[in-house]
This record gives sequence, structure tokens and C-alpha cells, in this order.
Amino acid sequence: MGAGNVGVFLASTLSSAGHEVFFCVRHPPPPLRMEGCPVLKLPFFLQDPPPADIVLLAVKVFDTPSALGWLPALTRNGRYPTAVVQNGVHHSTRVAPFPAIPVLSLVYVEAQSGVHRVFAPPKAHFTVSSGPCSQPFTNLFAATPIRIREEADFHTAAWSKMLQNCVSNPLTALAGRGLEILTEPAYRRWAEAILAEALPIAQADGAQLSFPETQKIIEFLASYPPGTRTSMLQDREKGKRVEIEALNGTLVELGRRYNLGASVNEDLVNRLLLGFV
Repeated sequence: MGAGNVGVFLASTLSSAGHEVFFCVRHPPPPLRMEGCPVLKLPFFLQDPPPADIVLLAVKVFDTPSALGWLPALTRNGRYPTAVVQNGVHHSTRVAPFPAIPVLSLVYVEAQSGVHRVFAPPKAHFTVSSGPCSQPFTNLFAATPIRIREEADFHTAAWSKMLQNCVSNPLTALAGRGLEILTEPAYRRWAEAILAEALPIAQADGAQLSFPETQKIIEFLASYPPGTRTSMLQDREKGKRVEIEALNGTLVELGRRYNLGASVNEDLVNRLLLGFV
């Protein structure tokens, strides 16, 4: 579900491994062009899809409500799982009452002139919760180069990824440049201010994170190759809606719930939603 950068990467990888893959989309997708791979054209459905052994939900978070109408047919009313491959936290609640496999993506995919380029992450491509509930997703990639990490404390892992996104996406979108900006003092200080507000909020929400781990997040993001462009940067360059509400906007919302300040993050939301620079 969804033929954006992540959806194309997933579909291309699985099709190359011999799986039968189809898209559920609002508009017919173009042929898939992954860097270094032959052009691939996959079937798609605009309505009335057949059931699938597993559904990969890869639309933007703000498009999830409109995508939910696909799930009864695809999952046979909940008999098959939906892997929620999206940003943010509390993944399972988005598709309830359908059974969910929350998935964290650490891979950056960039599209230029219709060709998708994958930046392999320093760690595994995807993280799932440990246990049998995640096995349908893990097994799916057994014959592919994709690396999947199982995490016992998935909630904390989700928050760690959330904090990465709350730094990398808005700052690169505002700068109009890739993740190399985090090696520069001004952007590093901005990243530290974002995380200083975000850490208490994550802890109040039950994440087992500490201050040293937030510093590692910045180092991790800065370790990506120069020119690595986040999805929010790409969306802003194309004039598309950005996913700031699911990231820094969620920090602001949870900050209010837990009576914790989030003015730096609220400023980022306003800048990207209202066009401030």
C-alpha cells in the first residue's frame, strides 16, 4: 500500500526475490526504476484487490486513514497481518482493530529523475519487535539482502528512531541539504535543542532512553554519506505535503499531554507547515 520511495524499494526487493507483489494505490504507478536494476513493472489495483499473505503499509502517516479501506479485502478482515512501515511511534494504533506488525525503517531512498537510489544504513534496514508476531515480516526477506533486527524493547527502539526523524527530516528540509549538515556546529546545536525537549517526552511515554543515547543519535545520522537526502527534504523540494505532524508535531502533542515544553519543536512545525524560514 503506497508506491512512494519506501514502497518502491520494498516492492522491487521482494519481486527480485521471486515474491508475487502488487500495489494498492490511488493512481497507476510508473515502472519501477531502482539504481543498478532492470526496469520493473508490477501489477496494481485501484480498487477491489485480492487478499494478500501480508500487507506492507508504506503510505505517509497522514494518508493512513484513507488507506484503511483497503484492509478488509487485503487481510480477509484481519486474518492476515499488516506491516506498518511508517515513521513515528504507536504504529499499531493506526490500523486497529486489524493485526499489525510495527516496523521501523532505517533506509533512506532517494528519487531523482524517476530513478530510486538506496542509501544502505549503517545498521539493519528494518527493526521489528522480537517474537512470533513479527515472523511473517522477517520471513518475507529471508532470501533478500535486506537486514532485519529484532528488538525486545520495540517501544524504546521506536522512540529512538522517532528522535532521529525529528532531527534529520525537518533540519534537512529547512536547509535544503543532506544529512552532512549535522557535522556543522549551527545545525548540531539545533539538533541538540530538539533532542533536549524530546528526551523527557519520550521518557514520560515509557521509552528507556538517556541523554548519552541522544548524542549517539546525532553521531549516527552524521555517519550517513554526504548528500543523503531525507524524505521530508525530497517532499518539500517537490512541493508535496511534509510529514511534520507525525514527527515533531507528535512531540508537541505529547508534550502538552505530559505537561512538558516543546517550543523548539513547535517552531519547526510552524516553519514547515506555514512556510517560515
